[in-house]
Amino acid sequence: MENWFNIFGWFISIVTVAGNGFVIFLVAKNRQLHTSANWLVLSLAVADFGVGVAVFPSNYFCEKSMACNPRVYMAFFWFLLHSSVTNLCTLTWDRYIAIVHPFKYNTSMTVRRPGMIIFTAWLISLAISLSLFVGMYVTTSDTAWKVLRLTGVSAFDIISCALLFYAVVRILVVTRTQSLQVSAIELQIQSNHLSTESHQESAIELQVQSNHSSTASHQVTSHAASTETATPRRRVRKKHNVNTARFIIAVVVFFLGCYIVVNSLVLYISFSSTVSYRAGQVIILLLVLNSAVNPLVYACLKRDIKTEVSKLICRENKKERSDSSQAR
Repeated sequence: MENWFNIFGWFISIVTVAGNGFVIFLVAKNRQLHTSANWLVLSLAVADFGVGVAVFPSNYFCEKSMACNPRVYMAFFWFLLHSSVTNLCTLTWDRYIAIVHPFKYNTSMTVRRPGMIIFTAWLISLAISLSLFVGMYVTTSDTAWKVLRLTGVSAFDIISCALLFYAVVRILVVTRTQSLQVSAIELQIQSNHLSTESHQESAIELQVQSNHSSTASHQVTSHAASTETATPRRRVRKKHNVNTARFIIAVVVFFLGCYIVVNSLVLYISFSSTVSYRAGQVIILLLVLNSAVNPLVYACLKRDIKTEVSKLICRENKKERSDSSQAR
């Protein structure tokens, strides 16, 4: 069983490092991806990259080496995990404002704002990990350490999960409402077209010469034309919001699934008289697995990153074909 745990742990760690490293490279290299939302994705990818490098490999070598300082390892361990959580919260907040309050988002999201948000996310995780690190040196009481771990780890994760759950529900509700509104407007346009055409045909057949009728017909036609102009914009915004909602919902839902199990096990270990080694292994695997899945979600559900990945694959395929044709 131990061998399987190590094999799976190393596998998902390598996948996490490779996937998030690719996302970091892709966003940093392509100017088309230099948007406020993608800077937050980049920061989350850096945090997940650190999780892949440090969490399982560090735990593996700390168990094998006598030179490892468990307190330093634990502080570094929780710093990277909390940075992943805080960066996910900032990314979800950014998408929440963009979907639920689009006008407020356009005015508030300045050029410097993403940098300030990213700095705050990393600062919060650093403050929590430092408090845990200092607490491990200040107190030798098991009860005090349990309280510190519950407030610094479980309470933080529970609050983050609650905020993320609320944001996802609101995004779902608003996206659904916007879809229904666009569908209602499209139906209204179709009915306006039918009524306008029917009115014009009746006017031609009856040859009614009335200024009032012609003015009313002109108003109806103008209203239909203006509505037609506005509808494509609404349709594009609806499609953009749906794509954004799918991407952020997939990331958050998987995160909630992993962290609910993780915090349940942490609470069990904290209040249990016997510490389960298997529970600790499951916690580590779930934490790394959460960071491993995020790059797959970006590549499959985030439209701009998916487009750049497709372009990169096409360029590589063309290069291989040209190389093979030259070799012949």
